[in-house]
Amino acid sequence: MSLMTATPYKINNMELKNRIIMLVMHTAFAKGGKLSEEDYAFFEARAKGSPAAITQVVGVNDEGTADSMPNVTDESFFDAEKRITDMIHSYGTKHIVQLFHRGRNATSDKGLKPIAPSNVPSGIYRNECEVMTAEKIEETVKAFADAALKLKEIGVDAVEVSMSAGYLLSLFFSPITNLRDDEYGGDEERRMKAPLDVLRAIRKAVGKDYPVIVRIAGSQMMPGGYGVDYMQKFCSTAEKEGLIDAVNVTGGWHEAPVPQISYQLPAGGFAYLADAIKRAVNVPVIACNRINNIDTMEAILKNGMADFVGTARGFLADPEFSRKVLEGVPYNRCQGCNKCIEAVLKGKSVVCAYNPEAGREVEEKTHRRVISAKKVIVAGAGPAGLEAAKKSAERGYKTILCTKDDKLGGLLNTAAIPPEKQDLRCFIENKKYELEQLGVDIRLNTEVTGALIHEIQPYFVVDATGGDVVIPPIKGIDKDNVYTAEQVLNASPELLAKVKKGSVVVIGGGSVGIETAKYIAESRFSTKESIPFNSLFVGKDIPAVDIVPDITVVEMTKKIGKDFSGLKWIVMKEVKTDKIKTMAETTVKEICDGYIVCDTPDGEVQLKADNVIIAAGYKVQSGEIPEECLNEKISYVRIGDCAEIGDAMKAIHEAYEVFMKFFIA
Repeated sequence: MSLMTATPYKINNMELKNRIIMLVMHTAFAKGGKLSEEDYAFFEARAKGSPAAITQVVGVNDEGTADSMPNVTDESFFDAEKRITDMIHSYGTKHIVQLFHRGRNATSDKGLKPIAPSNVPSGIYRNECEVMTAEKIEETVKAFADAALKLKEIGVDAVEVSMSAGYLLSLFFSPITNLRDDEYGGDEERRMKAPLDVLRAIRKAVGKDYPVIVRIAGSQMMPGGYGVDYMQKFCSTAEKEGLIDAVNVTGGWHEAPVPQISYQLPAGGFAYLADAIKRAVNVPVIACNRINNIDTMEAILKNGMADFVGTARGFLADPEFSRKVLEGVPYNRCQGCNKCIEAVLKGKSVVCAYNPEAGREVEEKTHRRVISAKKVIVAGAGPAGLEAAKKSAERGYKTILCTKDDKLGGLLNTAAIPPEKQDLRCFIENKKYELEQLGVDIRLNTEVTGALIHEIQPYFVVDATGGDVVIPPIKGIDKDNVYTAEQVLNASPELLAKVKKGSVVVIGGGSVGIETAKYIAESRFSTKESIPFNSLFVGKDIPAVDIVPDITVVEMTKKIGKDFSGLKWIVMKEVKTDKIKTMAETTVKEICDGYIVCDTPDGEVQLKADNVIIAAGYKVQSGEIPEECLNEKISYVRIGDCAEIGDAMKAIHEAYEVFMKFFIA
């Protein structure tokens, strides 16, 4: 079957070899506005993956650029940028540069106060803003145009103008952030003036044949903000004046109370915004936000919703994303965990929880392979074991991966069961494919014992056998109606039906407990589509047709869902929608027949509990492998939960480090 995604298409006179564009992401590699070797290596790894184009972000002046971003005013910028452009071209890929100004989304670094159309502080940074004068606006317009012209002169194929997400130019669009009553604000038309002036100045500088793309937030997605109807008017106006050659349509602002790219957003969940813009313009449209698989891409293109599909984090998770999806081979799919964004917002270089090589491409290029093929045993095939086996084989070791389970993945197989977490299976599938390609000896149903170590006599052993479930010392914990979260998530239909009878109490309010509670709550529907169907057709005026399971999550500490980090607000909103009750600072003292006894800040209480689920976490296991290795005088390392309890990101990155820093042959 031919893929529409694989066909070429044009933006102005720029012909792109396929329909997949690597969108911009903030990597924070630059220091003091200077491009670095990390930037070059990062983009080279992704140019090899054969996207139609790679988009890179640069700041147009000092006020608009963080220290960790490349800045066009840096004296070395254009020489370094031309080197990146030439490299990208050498792989048959086009280079697009996004012209960026952060506006009020800034800290007061460099001694410069954040600037904005009006003094309405960012909901993220909460800094007072310097109100832009007309002269300052004109100066900023010129900065955009000057940068565009210089980029054209060094061979960059197109420029993209950032007018999305709550950055400077998008602030002019919104009645929430533009309170002016002059030529730049006061009504819909005047709020468009500054963004249009930027496009007019760029078009005048670069000429009509040079591709100019505008990146917009399809809707602000904030109460009182602008909607997609307003952006239809803006894009239509810009097109009629000949100012734009394509529109890149993203979701809402960073501050919006709507998940933008996390795993809760369905694949291609905001492509309808691109469709709305496409109905208003004739220039090509790029759809984006959580586009991480070929089926979604094909549906968007074949439904006439957009002409290109874009992804940033798809290429962060797998630099060869484009080539692999077009060839139909497994790839490392973005999980939407937002660890990348959390790092950059903290001023750190970008990371990917499931791809530890992201941001470390310079090291990857220089790290040597071993000459002699010595044997390495990796025990355990969870996230740590899979990554360790991959890096071991890549470094040239004859790698033997053993797991006592009948399949790869370890606890990831269980973690992939709760709602919205199914993409974790793609991580396992991709790792299996990579290990097979690398010639790793995969041994299922095989426990690493002293006898096996003695037989193989490996050069090195990696113990990644995971942790043990914590069973708290609660009176009555051994009753027949008490289950672990892992038992419930892997339950037979009979057990799941039994668990849902009566009331359920989940002991443990971390991610495992919350996701197990959500799994039980949503398992009353045969398909996820049942939920919007009920919302649409079964109104509150109709007598009850749905009885949600009675589920309570209790947590000893003060905070429920703490380990969700930046996603907590999203998850807890889902918990509320599922009518799951939560109790913090609650310690279970005893499990009785039909109820539990708890200590709470208000004293001792009894909670109805026909079934109890233990989700108290994991503990480090003692393990026999270290002792067996010592007996055989074989070097070893313990990683993942068998060394220290953590999440998948910690386990994967630890495994990576073993073969990058700590273990030198």
